[in-house]
Amino acid sequence: MLRSDSKQSTSSVLLDIPPRKQWTHGRLYNGAWISQQIVRDVNKGEYLIHHVTPEDYQQRRSYGGGDGGDPLATLTALKFSYIAWDHQNACQPQFPAYCLWIKRCLLQGFPVMFRTKFNQSFGGHIMPITGIDYSNKTTYDERDTIYYYSLYNGQIIKQPLSELGSDPAVRPFYCNWGCIPLD
Repeated sequence: MLRSDSKQSTSSVLLDIPPRKQWTHGRLYNGAWISQQIVRDVNKGEYLIHHVTPEDYQQRRSYGGGDGGDPLATLTALKFSYIAWDHQNACQPQFPAYCLWIKRCLLQGFPVMFRTKFNQSFGGHIMPITGIDYSNKTTYDERDTIYYYSLYNGQIIKQPLSELGSDPAVRPFYCNWGCIPLD
């Protein structure tokens, strides 16, 4: 549901989560509570936030990644508390419901890890969403704005949801780090 009145007040949630830098394979062993290399070791390869598909496997192999394991089993082994998006049971297109789920998580004080996609065949990047500007707690609004980190620098990226969702096969991407497919 979209806002009909552009003069509505906006509320904000910005979680107190400082930016982090993603290190390359085999580079970070010390100085982090759980290093990225430990996560890769437990997961038996690069960590994705969904189960590995044949396409993911091919993509990982071409970039030197391992087969990879079950991401939810990895989170459990590392003793994380989490709620996963139920992509298997969500109606198509999933994007509006997914954005509402993101908003609800942030309003409860939980950051969201999301994965973008660059095009039909190449998966994008995993990044944390740490904030949102919104006018209504209970509805999807394409003008809601999220805040996230690229993990390659300390800048907060501020982007309207309308620019984050895209069909990789149809329209060009707006964001540098990929977009969330509408389905």
